[in-house]
Amino acid sequence: MIAIITSLACNKQKVKERPLTTVIKLQSAESILNFEEAKKYIDVKAVFEKYPGSKNPEKEWKEMVSFFYNLGNNKKFTSQFKYYNYNVTETISKQSANVIFTSINKEVKIKKIFYSLEMREENWIVIEIKYIN
Repeated sequence: MIAIITSLACNKQKVKERPLTTVIKLQSAESILNFEEAKKYIDVKAVFEKYPGSKNPEKEWKEMVSFFYNLGNNKKFTSQFKYYNYNVTETISKQSANVIFTSINKEVKIKKIFYSLEMREENWIVIEIKYIN
């Protein structure tokens, strides 16, 4: 009986993946500069229009991602996201979700990375990214 109820409840929601999966796919696509793939998981305009002086969100996004990619080619840094250095929290409501990466190391400059997502056409899309010191 419980299995049937759970199955019916899951079938009503046609969401293919969880918000965390969307964030991971976004990070993965960005880490190899696959912008076309990354655009499936992010609303670039929504993320970048919140920054003062933003005039060309897509160009600014590509420049930022490319900067971090090039920084990752340095021997001191890597563009590989180290998930094991974070506690990950995912909260979901009907049409919105948050994924928060909280650093385990309290000495780092960025303490949290906060992703806000919105449900669009049965898929989660990143609409905001905040870095909290």
